[in-house]
Formats: sequence, C-alpha cells, structure tokens
Amino acid sequence: MRDKDHEWIIEHEQELERKYSGKYVAVVDGTIVAVERTSLEADKKGREKTKKLPLVTYVPKSGEELVLI
Repeated sequence: MRDKDHEWIIEHEQELERKYSGKYVAVVDGTIVAVERTSLEADKKGREKTKKLPLVTYVPKSGEELVLI
C-alpha cells in the first residue's frame, strides 16, 4: 500500500533527480525534511526535525532507477 509520501516522491521524481541526485532524502507529509549522504543520516535528521517517522529514499543518479520499498 502506498501512502501520501510515496505518491509525493513518485510525482516529484524528476525534480528530486535534478536537485538531489545521489543523495538520500527524508520526506514527511509531502515535505523534504532532510537530505544526506546516507539513509541513516537522513532518517535521524528527519526524525529530529519533525518528531515523526520519515520516508527515506535514495534519489538515483542519471541512468539509475528509482525503487520504493
């Protein structure tokens, strides 16, 4: 089942690739709350900022594929 943050990431895939290629982003309620080099860093900073569980995903570089699990 996809939630709103999954849908937001899919809808903004091209924008994310332009801005955050090769990074991990943490998303809460359709807002990017952290951008980091590792998923652990993005998760930690996202939780600190919002006190919520963020959706963390890797933004693929050109030629890579976006995969949401």
